[in-house]
Amino acid sequence: MTAALAKHTTRLALVCAAMFAAVPIYGAVVQLVPPPDPAPIAQGSTLLWLFAVLAAFNLVTLTPGYRAMLAGPLRIFAVGRELRPLLTAHLTATIVVYARLEAVAVLGVLLYFLTGRRDWFWGFAGVALIGMLALWPSAARVKEHLALGPAA
Repeated sequence: MTAALAKHTTRLALVCAAMFAAVPIYGAVVQLVPPPDPAPIAQGSTLLWLFAVLAAFNLVTLTPGYRAMLAGPLRIFAVGRELRPLLTAHLTATIVVYARLEAVAVLGVLLYFLTGRRDWFWGFAGVALIGMLALWPSAARVKEHLALGPAA
């Protein structure tokens, strides 16, 4: 079980690192590609608030969605004690959480191309990066989330 858990944690770290790396790439695009002139939406404060509410709703529902995705596999694991389906479900749930965090940065890119405001992009990208770092997978966190006992 320890070898499977170590392999799973390594796979999670690789996937999460790739998704994390996408956000600085978005930043490079924002820095290198000039905004449209004139900006499609000159007064974008309403759009900023709309996107901020969407991002906040997305962030607030991350944990409940993650727990809901793991509830069934955890119940099945409690009965059958087969680890592979549980780890597969955990990988899927983690990818979904990271994709939702990446979506916050994508909202920032969209906001940049609609309003021409780089600072608004960096605010959204910063939130996405902080969320990804806060939820970075570790062996202890994986054991805790999968209720496999205390970390070794």
